[in-house]
Amino acid sequence: MAEKKKGFLSKLGFKSKADKLAEEAAAKAAAQQRVDEKMAARMAAINAAALASARKQDEASQGMSAEETAARELEEKRLAEIQAARDVARAKQLAEENARKAQDELDEKARLEAESQKRAEVEAARKAAEQRLAAEAKNKRAAEEKARQEAEALEAARIKAEAEAALAKAKSEAEAAALKATQAFEAKAREEARIKAEVQRQAEESARLEAERAERERIEAARIEAERLAEEKIKAARLKKEAEEADRRARVAEERAAREIAEREAADAANAKRAADRAAAGLPEIKPEAEPLAEGGFMGRISAGLRKSTTRMSDQVGAAFTKRKLDDEAIEELEDILVMSDLGYGVASKVTDRLREDKFDKQVTDLEIKIALADVISDILTPLERPIVFGMAKPQIMLFVGVNGSGKTTTLGKIANQYTKQGKKVLIVAGDTFRAAAVEQLTVWGDRAGAPVMSGSQNSDAAGLVFDAIKRAQAEDVDILMIDTAGRLQNRTELMEELSKIIRVIRKQDPTAPHHSILVLDATVGQNALMQTEAFKDTADVTGLIMTKLDGTAKGGVLVALSDKYGLPIHHIGIGEGIEDLENFSAPVFAAALSGVADSLGE
Repeated sequence: MAEKKKGFLSKLGFKSKADKLAEEAAAKAAAQQRVDEKMAARMAAINAAALASARKQDEASQGMSAEETAARELEEKRLAEIQAARDVARAKQLAEENARKAQDELDEKARLEAESQKRAEVEAARKAAEQRLAAEAKNKRAAEEKARQEAEALEAARIKAEAEAALAKAKSEAEAAALKATQAFEAKAREEARIKAEVQRQAEESARLEAERAERERIEAARIEAERLAEEKIKAARLKKEAEEADRRARVAEERAAREIAEREAADAANAKRAADRAAAGLPEIKPEAEPLAEGGFMGRISAGLRKSTTRMSDQVGAAFTKRKLDDEAIEELEDILVMSDLGYGVASKVTDRLREDKFDKQVTDLEIKIALADVISDILTPLERPIVFGMAKPQIMLFVGVNGSGKTTTLGKIANQYTKQGKKVLIVAGDTFRAAAVEQLTVWGDRAGAPVMSGSQNSDAAGLVFDAIKRAQAEDVDILMIDTAGRLQNRTELMEELSKIIRVIRKQDPTAPHHSILVLDATVGQNALMQTEAFKDTADVTGLIMTKLDGTAKGGVLVALSDKYGLPIHHIGIGEGIEDLENFSAPVFAAALSGVADSLGE
């Protein structure tokens, strides 16, 4: 409560009516407190007397000894003192309540008196001053009394708190003991439950593992059976496909054999006529060409021609993969075999990648390896299987390039023979003016093919000769102009420049020519064919390849390697020296022959 403002009279020491009422209320409160204390003392005495009387009655009834009686008296005394303390505390509490009640009444009266004083102060300043002084004195005394009462209340509260703390401590110790016993019991129960649960878990885990093992065995058995069925299905499909391919090849072989017989008879007749004409003109006889390599149709001829290339690789594959598990070591060994067979790292990697996808960690046979090799070779070469197709321009200018000894001149003669048999008008140009033997060799092939050969003097300008030949072809309505060139080494800059000059002269006559710029490669040079292709493909604007001498080398795989790297069309392959021993290129047949699949299926 805020302190009341003292009136003017109070400040001068005069007591107002409110001050007097306050003093009276304080006196009454003090008197009431004394009465309460006396009452508490009387109650303590009464309690003590009652306890003593009850004790005497108990002693009389129980016949207690002197020691027991004395102990009991002490206990009763202690209880009486506790009860007296409680009574005193209660009396103090009552006194405080009475004091607060009196103070509340005093405050209310003071408020009313203050309002009266305020009105009185308006009328008389002196009376207000006296009232303020009286109120200040009264408030000071009330504050002192209140402080004393609060100190007593705090002391009583302290005593009560100590008693409560002791009781709480005893209660806490009892609860702790009970909790400890409970925890011990619960711990024992939990341990028993844990042991029981662990036994149950182990039993369930054993059952689960057994079920998983049984399921794995079932799945593995199903997988093995599925793989067996799939392999049988694949094998059946492959056998069906191979049978269909064999039938197709047989039909092709029969058709080709019939066509070859007819062509051979026609060629024999033409040769006989030319021989008679040369004899009549007094010219020397031309020796007949060598016989074809092998009988048995197209597949037989190519298989025989590639026998050297196939045998070494097939033997190595057969030795390494007879019911062998295809692991990393086996794949690496296979890759080495394929690289040594001149197939190149790119092709070898494709073969091993395909096997790794389908057959890794499985038993494989040499035939499965050969089939995978044939598939990869066929995939690489099939897009490049392209026969020579003539356009509308006339004459069609064909330029043959390649190094010395590659079979360029011989190949030109064989192709010329094919075109003349088709009724084409062919003119051959002996563009190799550096070697007299080259002109003579080309003249012989021209005679065999029935095509005129245009040549110049030795060491004459080859580009000038080509210029004149184009003019003649245009004038004589020639269908095909075939130009032989000098065997230039790819590392001879001046010779390669001469080839570029020939091409420039051709394009001055016909900007679209040469219509076919054919690079002839010798299979016996192996990996060196890659360097030759690199050198000629840009200088001569190579449009296609012809690979010769496949029958005389074990390096036939180089055709696959350079095809994989450069992607140039393949027109023909040469597998013999005879005029008929130049085959149109067939990727599946070549793949089957080179991989050894054809030989394996024919056994």
